[in-house]
Amino acid sequence: MAHGCLGSWALQTWKPGTRKRARGPLPHGSTPATLITDRPWAGPPVWCARPSKLSAPPPLVASTRSRFSLGAPEQRTVNKATAAGALHRRSSQTARAAPKEAVQPPRQPRCSEYGHEDERMGRKGKGAAARKAGKAPSAAGAMNETTLVRVSKALDDFRASDAEVYTFEADISKEERAEIHEMCRKMGMKSKSSGVGTRRRLSVYKSKRKQGPDMEEGPTHLGFSEESRHVLQDLFTHYPPDDADLNGDANRNSSDKAANIKRKTDTAFCRPAMSKHDITKKVEMFSTKINGSPQLRKIMEDRSKLPISSFKDVITSTLDNHQVVLISGETGCGKTTQVPQYILDHMWGKGESCKIICTQPRRISAISVAERISAERGEAVGDTVGYKIRLESKGGKNSSVMFCTNGVLLRVLIGRGTNTSKTRNPKQSLDDTILGISHIIVDEIHERDRFSDFMLTILRDLLPMNPHLRLVLMSATIDAVRFSQYFNGCSVIQVPGFTYPVKTYYLEDVLSILQSVGDNHLSTTISDKKQSSVLTEEFKSSMDDSIKLALVNDEFVPLLELISAEQNPEIYNYQHSETGVTPLMVFAAKGQLGDVCMLLSFGVDCSAQDHDGKSALDWAQEEKQQEVYDVIMKHMECSSAKSTEDNELLNKYLATINLEHIDTLLIERLLGKICVDSNEGAILVFLPGWEDINQTREKLRASPFFRDSSRFLILSLHSMIPSLEQKKVFKRPPAGVRKIILSTNIAETAVTIDDVVFVIDSGRMKEKSYDPYNNVSTLHASWVSKASARQREGRAGRCQAGICYHLYSRFRAASLPDYQIPEIKRMPIEELCLQVKLLDSNCRIADFLKKTLDPPITETIRNAITVLQDLGALTQDEQLTELGEKLGSLPVHPCTTKMLLFAILMNCLDPALTLACAADYRDPFLLPMAPDERKSATAGKVELASLYGGFSDQLAVVAAFDCWRRAKDRGQESQFCTKYFISSNIMQMLSNMRKQLQIELYQRGFVPADTSACSLNSNDPGIMRAVLMAGAYPMVGRLLPPRKNARNTVVETASGGKVRLHPHSCNFNLSRSKSSGNPLLVYDEVTRGDGGMYIKKCSVVGSCPLLLLASEMVVAPPDDDSDEEEDSSEDGAEKSTLIQHRKEIMSSPDNTVSVVVDRWLRFDASALDVAQIYCLRERLASSILFKVHQQIAV
Repeated sequence: MAHGCLGSWALQTWKPGTRKRARGPLPHGSTPATLITDRPWAGPPVWCARPSKLSAPPPLVASTRSRFSLGAPEQRTVNKATAAGALHRRSSQTARAAPKEAVQPPRQPRCSEYGHEDERMGRKGKGAAARKAGKAPSAAGAMNETTLVRVSKALDDFRASDAEVYTFEADISKEERAEIHEMCRKMGMKSKSSGVGTRRRLSVYKSKRKQGPDMEEGPTHLGFSEESRHVLQDLFTHYPPDDADLNGDANRNSSDKAANIKRKTDTAFCRPAMSKHDITKKVEMFSTKINGSPQLRKIMEDRSKLPISSFKDVITSTLDNHQVVLISGETGCGKTTQVPQYILDHMWGKGESCKIICTQPRRISAISVAERISAERGEAVGDTVGYKIRLESKGGKNSSVMFCTNGVLLRVLIGRGTNTSKTRNPKQSLDDTILGISHIIVDEIHERDRFSDFMLTILRDLLPMNPHLRLVLMSATIDAVRFSQYFNGCSVIQVPGFTYPVKTYYLEDVLSILQSVGDNHLSTTISDKKQSSVLTEEFKSSMDDSIKLALVNDEFVPLLELISAEQNPEIYNYQHSETGVTPLMVFAAKGQLGDVCMLLSFGVDCSAQDHDGKSALDWAQEEKQQEVYDVIMKHMECSSAKSTEDNELLNKYLATINLEHIDTLLIERLLGKICVDSNEGAILVFLPGWEDINQTREKLRASPFFRDSSRFLILSLHSMIPSLEQKKVFKRPPAGVRKIILSTNIAETAVTIDDVVFVIDSGRMKEKSYDPYNNVSTLHASWVSKASARQREGRAGRCQAGICYHLYSRFRAASLPDYQIPEIKRMPIEELCLQVKLLDSNCRIADFLKKTLDPPITETIRNAITVLQDLGALTQDEQLTELGEKLGSLPVHPCTTKMLLFAILMNCLDPALTLACAADYRDPFLLPMAPDERKSATAGKVELASLYGGFSDQLAVVAAFDCWRRAKDRGQESQFCTKYFISSNIMQMLSNMRKQLQIELYQRGFVPADTSACSLNSNDPGIMRAVLMAGAYPMVGRLLPPRKNARNTVVETASGGKVRLHPHSCNFNLSRSKSSGNPLLVYDEVTRGDGGMYIKKCSVVGSCPLLLLASEMVVAPPDDDSDEEEDSSEDGAEKSTLIQHRKEIMSSPDNTVSVVVDRWLRFDASALDVAQIYCLRERLASSILFKVHQQIAV
């Protein structure tokens, strides 16, 4: 093929784009109508080259796999994917011619800006801005607490609304406006003040996404080395393009083979095949075990004492007569472990087999509860009771009770991957799956996990079609009515829990306690007796009768007995169900002065009113009980004076501190007061994140009082702390040693520390969320909900009486939200949107999600659909593609599935398995507490990353796993994990998950039983980085030139945003020179913290993987810098001229042209190299589709 034919041939292969992207305008001189290739595997490629007389797709890599690297930082000349093929024309010609943190103020250290891992990030906030302006930064916020709460609520409501602008009234001061500007910056919104004097207003605007970065950065030169050119020539000599290639027939090698492959049914959700005889034998065996084991008899005795035990018959009989039952009970009532057993025993008692599926929001809960129930029945896990979590399971068809996570059951209900989209019948597959399940128990529904909310919507639609199915919803007492209403007013069974009494103090109380140096504030602590957190209906009836007897017949003994039984505020403040009369009102009306004084000493509520609006004071006055009246009045006056004094103290304190920061000095003083006023009892301190834990621990260790290790044991509790360190918090210290635990909210529900007596609640938590308007993740310290505050209080009363100190005011406590925002409204939902289409391909995603309990906002749905379209899972009209069905067939995120498919194609499966499992579970690198150890851990991570070319957080994990595996084989696992600060437990979990994921790939027909051939390129850093690109795209950024005196590396993203790299990233100190001139990175996500935008995990990649995998490429003259969009209404003559212009550009293989990727990244290359890249893009897309079609029969 002559050089002159190059332009016309190349233009034949470039078809119109399937959609218009929003990254920015096309460069002048290029149009979507002629030159854009915009197909992220969503449809058939334009053409696919293959040799004649072959049934397999053309090879993508040459047989000499070790010779080339695909874009590794230190080797950017040749790469394997682009060495995969070349044009036949060029091969015939070249064959002849080839040759540190800010200083902390003493009173108020800086708070965490990024969470546990961000202690070194630093922040350029108000303090930095003030220093730059020559002013001293203010230690406290300009707003008082009332104004701050009001402004925060206004901004939250505005962000959740459809309004584009919100303007504050003019009654705010200059200092308050500055505070609001800072709040808007943290929330990712724009703010502007305008006007003068009394007319000055502050307006807030939602940030509009940038259409793309300015293409001011000079183009990157792109070219192949001579070695690569020889490989390209060789490949295209053997596999030249043919007519089918040029006609774009992508499906010529496909067949219906995949459609005829039947997948194995997951037997873990099938009902055991048990006859009545088998069931009777099982029951007899269980009874024999109990009789022969003192330990099991003790367990049965303990089970009978749980609050839930008295509701056993009520639960089973209600389930016999109703399809849905909601069991509402506090933590500790026994519902999680006992309800499945009650149902199992009831079904077996009737001689019927059953399959009870129990879901938990967390995998650790699913495993631990299954283990607990198995132990209670004297069995091993996997016998009668098993579990199945993502990529791990025990038990199966013969297990009558299976625990799983919400996501696992959701996949079963959807039945994803069981058939092809052409033959799929969603309702039929659902019916087949549901028939084997007799009961579904969804636990902890109040946590509002996004999978549970989505699953409840599916189950609600399924129940009418499956009358055999019984659904049990289990929740804490909060919000139970709303769930009942969602299921058409289903039956609700209220189960009381029990805790020990907990005395509660708020910030104003704490300040008063600390001011009263000589007083022991614990001298009146409530006694160590259990209390019922929820009064039973029987007890309420007794209280009603006793109040009536005392008021009408002057019979006070029954009422006094009930009150004196336990000093519970719910009892002595109890109001008669019909009249609203309280015990204090009764005693006041009857002149029982001693009893009145007793209740006043308990802290009874004197302001309570009955249904007629009368208080106890009114009752005493009305009944002419003057002495009682005077006592109550004096008590109220003293309380009021004390309240006024406390409020003054509170206001003075709030005027000196910043509410957004953690006051470590206050915590230190309160800890000291507790230790002086009491002799024993562990202290649990709730803090937002890792940096706050570090600051508080260092503050205590620097204190002369707490530095004595013979008296104080200071421990930290955090998810990333080594397991050995975590286990220390559960051990009781030696006599005379006080244990102080500094913890995040992990201690709210996940663990119980049985010697905790005192809880200090900062009221703050680190919450990862999602900003759909700017399409970034967010990580901020936020105020907890009222539900979380109650959970924190309960930590002091689980095993003995205790005290909780809330370090926020009563006003702040009243303004807290009732519950945490449901996860479905604050997280990306790509998986859920894909599941909607897998469930019913004809259903619009937004229409289905509107049926959920709290539908996600429209912008979140729109962003998720865009991601799925970028992946090729959905078409532009929201139709599910065949690739989309395969992307939803594995128990991982669709992006991860895409990476795995690409890795299989590139024979690089082994590292991809590690990356997939680490992304689904957690990073194995631990966070040492000592500064010198932190430096060693960082150096170790960089050293591991260097094994695969360096400059990669993701490949550091791969290298760590590979080295751990070899060290374990040599018996050196412990030494390796200690040296590199790696969690052995996490590594073992990753190893197990890899095995399960490999089994999933085999069962789906993606890999053969022997996968060794799928990992031939597993040690090639270039291929591995191409695999990373496949999984991360379109999360691509480029390094910007360092600014003068800049300390941080800055990355520009496709949206035009400028973000920093996280200090814990291997690339934190990366510069363009260090990355061998390659400025591109792929990353997991952009997070907005208090200090701005940052990327935590990223990898340097070459240009070629991006060019092969990008959704859009545009060719334009290299000297044309115009950003103007082409006019789509140009006439035919102009179009003809433009096409002629394109032919001139591509007329010679040596012409230099400019390639623009995704409308923001520019590369310069020869016309021939560009044509080769386009050819390879088409072959790669065809091979992906071929892989989707040609699955292996299992």
